[in-house]
Amino acid sequence: MELFKKAFSIILEQDADVNDIEAQNKAPATDREAMAQKLDTAKPNDFDVKGPTITNIDAIKKEQQTQLQSWITKIDEFIEYLNGTNGESIQTQLHSAQCETMFQDIARSEKKKIARLAAELSSLSESLKGYLISSND
Repeated sequence: MELFKKAFSIILEQDADVNDIEAQNKAPATDREAMAQKLDTAKPNDFDVKGPTITNIDAIKKEQQTQLQSWITKIDEFIEYLNGTNGESIQTQLHSAQCETMFQDIARSEKKKIARLAAELSSLSESLKGYLISSND
């Protein structure tokens, strides 16, 4: 029973504290009291929203388009380096490697991985190109 008595007394004390707080925050009875409290101390300039301007957004858009085009160019260059048709690509050099060499071993075990990587990068490049084209609208 003592346990319930302690819990009940704690609840009663909390209610008394809440009642004291409510009494302190009591709404004023008259308009004069309300005006004296000065609830609203904001100035008209406090509500001005300063967001990016249209010209600023256009500049950001141009900058991002330039950066995106740079990324696409670098990715395409790396795709060509991995799996291009020129004689300097990794895949071409591995394919033309002499028998019983380290490059022949690499070609045998890694050519699928290199081709898959080039395909994934190509997919990424095409997705980024889509974003670039849609940003021009």
